[in-house]
Amino acid sequence: MKFAVISDIHGNAAAFREVLKDMEKTEVSGIYCLGDNIGYGPEPEEAVRLLRERDIPSVIGNHELAVKEPGFLNWFNPLARVSLEKTMGLLSGQTFDYIEGLPFCIVEHNCRFVHGFPPDSATEYLFEIVPERLRHALDQLEERICFVGHTHELMLVSQNGKGITKRPLKRETVLLDTNCRYIVNIGSVGQPRDGNNNAKYVIFDDQAFELEIRSVSYNVTETVNKIFRAGLPEQHAWRLV
Repeated sequence: MKFAVISDIHGNAAAFREVLKDMEKTEVSGIYCLGDNIGYGPEPEEAVRLLRERDIPSVIGNHELAVKEPGFLNWFNPLARVSLEKTMGLLSGQTFDYIEGLPFCIVEHNCRFVHGFPPDSATEYLFEIVPERLRHALDQLEERICFVGHTHELMLVSQNGKGITKRPLKRETVLLDTNCRYIVNIGSVGQPRDGNNNAKYVIFDDQAFELEIRSVSYNVTETVNKIFRAGLPEQHAWRLV
């Protein structure tokens, strides 16, 4: 089976629509989302609507967690808090209900899907995890692969009998080793932070054990202008260009 994994749409519906169009060129039979579908971007309601229309399962991200538990807003930096407070005013009651029901992880196809770090953290960043903790997490991982987002960067962490290795990912296809366990940080659809503002997502073939990183261009100017019109912090617009 080939399925797509997306993450961190962040209310960037223009980027998400182009990613969905790109998927039409592939042979994916399913899509999984790693959360942070809202926040920063100007069209959070539209982003969630597209997910729900296509029945794409999603885990909860830290931005959804702040909507579900408003006290968690204090976890964010001041600009992100402003963005989330404005975002909440753009959401319908249906979307609030949708966020309330998001799980912290999904396990299917011998893969784990979580926003931040396994087994089910929506807030821990992969780059913050010390080597000993990373080794322990991979030792405890029952699935062959855990897909994570949260950092907006692409990274492959692998564990074999000799130890743990890390390497950045780019637009490429990677044949994975069936004897290893992996954590795959899949980048971001709506706000990549890897020096390339194209929307990123991955396709995984669980039969060939192959990972394909996709990079999709979209109208960045359209999203930037919508961020300004929505009165969101301008820094979140400049991150896109």
